[in-house]
Amino acid sequence: MTIPAVPGKTFSLKDKRPGPIAQFLITFLVRKLIPFVFGVLRRFAPVFRFPFTNTVIVTSFDHVQEVFQRQNDFPVPYQRQVDLLDWKPTFLLAMKDTPDYWQTLEQVKKIWSASDLEFVREIARDVSEAELKKAGGRIDAIQDLMVPVTEAVIERYYGVPIPAEARQPFFDGCMHVAGFLFGSQSLAPKAVESAQQAISTVWKVIDDAIAAAHKNPLPENTIIGRCHALKITNDEHLRSYLMGMIMGYLPTNTLANGHAFDVILGDATAYRIGCAAAEKEDHELVQRVVREALRISYILPGLWRTTPEAVELGIGSTKTYKIEKDRMVYISGMSAMKDPRRIAKPDTFDPERSRDVYMVYGHGFHYCVGAAIADVMMEEIFTALLRRAPRAEGKMIFNGNFPWTLNITYRS
Repeated sequence: MTIPAVPGKTFSLKDKRPGPIAQFLITFLVRKLIPFVFGVLRRFAPVFRFPFTNTVIVTSFDHVQEVFQRQNDFPVPYQRQVDLLDWKPTFLLAMKDTPDYWQTLEQVKKIWSASDLEFVREIARDVSEAELKKAGGRIDAIQDLMVPVTEAVIERYYGVPIPAEARQPFFDGCMHVAGFLFGSQSLAPKAVESAQQAISTVWKVIDDAIAAAHKNPLPENTIIGRCHALKITNDEHLRSYLMGMIMGYLPTNTLANGHAFDVILGDATAYRIGCAAAEKEDHELVQRVVREALRISYILPGLWRTTPEAVELGIGSTKTYKIEKDRMVYISGMSAMKDPRRIAKPDTFDPERSRDVYMVYGHGFHYCVGAAIADVMMEEIFTALLRRAPRAEGKMIFNGNFPWTLNITYRS
């Protein structure tokens, strides 16, 4: 199946953005109500069957990590959506624990190499500094800085140029498809049709990049160039790898950057430590500040798993929980990283915490394969921002759960 683009029409989130009242309610739901409810569940019912539904919500640190670690008992459900998006072969986050998964993971690790970190750092640094100098003291930190940095990495490192006329539809399409894959799990006809329309622009940009690289080969320090050097010349596999890398990078990093920056600007301790670290170009401390900010304001309430067979959580502990066959299990890393049984003073900003308390990149089997790349990119963005002593002009504007606009002033 090939998903055609709609003639004369491009996908845009501008048309789908909630109105002011709906946006207020969504923001309240995601930032206030869900954390509050999950906090109550974490304390009194950490494995909770939501009444009249097929959904089980898991909110405590230990139980969330247990679900992550038991990937065969709790496999991911995302292949259903992937099958509807002309995405063959599938991508890592939709795969179960099979030999194909481990083979694909090994292949992706060869393509997305740790040796590339300095190249990615250089891109992120150059674009961050250029955009901030150009803006001259006032900028939308998300749309005019964080998005251009992530897109520059896609263009210069992945080897996927984004035409000017496709830039906004490409971004909007990625954000919408990420919501379709990892959000409510709705397969309603309208949701499917909208996701197919959204991804068609992204596929076209990827397909055009692959075709162009056949005519004019790219250097091996790009993803496409390295794939060709490794003899990965099956375009179907290459386009799947690229789509997985883009979908795992652009939406999640935009979300993460926005949430982290919002926390840093609003917390006096985070701001002081972050600005001091940036002034000294202490990337390791900047990264700890960002990681702690993401623990406090994680990018999404949770992720989905399933139960092909009946299972039991917490065996060997003081209380066990039975989950029936064919349940949808919603595991909340957001809630887990606020669990006072494992995180001392969870509402206090403390960048000196053990790395073991963080699940910002997942945990265990599906731990983010591109975590090091994302870390480097965030280090450079936040170093460039925080050494200029930024101040927010107002509150973050969201589009659904996506941080969309945050106007700031800074020392130019």
